[in-house]
Amino acid sequence: MSGESRLKRVAILGGSGFTGAELYRLLRKHPGFDVTFISSESNAGLPVDKYYAASVHKKKISSLKFSRASELEGHYDAVFSCLPTGELPKLIAKVTEHADYVFNVSGDYRISDTALLQRHYPETLKHAFEGGWHYFVPEFSEIDRTKKVINLPGCMAVATLYTLFPLVAHDLIEERVVTDAKTGSSGGGKSTSEHHAERTSNFRAFKVHGHRHKPEIEQALFDPFGRTVDLQFSVYSLDLPRGIMATSYALLKEGVTAVDVRKAFYSTYADKPFVHYLSAGNGTPMIKTVNGTNFAEVGAYVEGRNCVSLATIDNLLKGAAGQAVQAANLYFGFPEEEGLPQEGEGAWP
Repeated sequence: MSGESRLKRVAILGGSGFTGAELYRLLRKHPGFDVTFISSESNAGLPVDKYYAASVHKKKISSLKFSRASELEGHYDAVFSCLPTGELPKLIAKVTEHADYVFNVSGDYRISDTALLQRHYPETLKHAFEGGWHYFVPEFSEIDRTKKVINLPGCMAVATLYTLFPLVAHDLIEERVVTDAKTGSSGGGKSTSEHHAERTSNFRAFKVHGHRHKPEIEQALFDPFGRTVDLQFSVYSLDLPRGIMATSYALLKEGVTAVDVRKAFYSTYADKPFVHYLSAGNGTPMIKTVNGTNFAEVGAYVEGRNCVSLATIDNLLKGAAGQAVQAANLYFGFPEEEGLPQEGEGAWP
């Protein structure tokens, strides 16, 4: 690690949800971060380690207890916010006063267009604060230390970006793109209204048009290259607890070959430790091989001018908690892979 070697003091807001639990699990094992505050409005005062399923068999229980988010005091190098969308803006002035950086995994600060913010994240515009925000994809974005809030991409958005970024960066495809993203049930959080009986042994469209990740994806592809993507983005519910597969269908520009596509994907991801490009003959991306890890698997397949590109991730890790830790590693000068699982913890198959 570069710079100071002291432990970074960090807090987690919204610690009783799926993403907050994963963040605590990762950060308490991280050699550079010291979690000293976790908020949960419904569990305030209760011991943290007695709540989390991942800690239920621990013999040594931490003395840390849940607090209310409003009780955050003192200085923190980083605050990780896993609050439900719309909640962080209500606290943002206080939180940024006590933190050098806020790594946010909800959607509140992902979009820069005011009209789109008003439509998809109206609470963002109601609460001003000093410091500004920065949309950050660890594989593609530059670090901006002038901004207080580092907003991580949505889980389905980042999976989609992995399928399209090399194609747009190398100007290989026509403007029109169709993407379908399939997601596991944990993506809806603990408060989802979707009943177990509706999802089990089923596969259905969840949001055919108007998903709020769509403008985020278009923005993330336009900002670095100035190229417009006309995206049809539809989302489907999988009968799985976790995992995402995004599939993008694009038309290659005249004269673009399968070799051009392979070179684009290889050069984009060759030095990205958490994105594995599966070239021809190395299989296709799967959910089961990335679940439990911070990895993404990506593949692209060409027939004539038709290009189909796929990406799979664990929505709670690479799509949320793991990506937040990855981003914090980069911001604080830790090795990018520090504290993140390098292989699935479950058995295969």
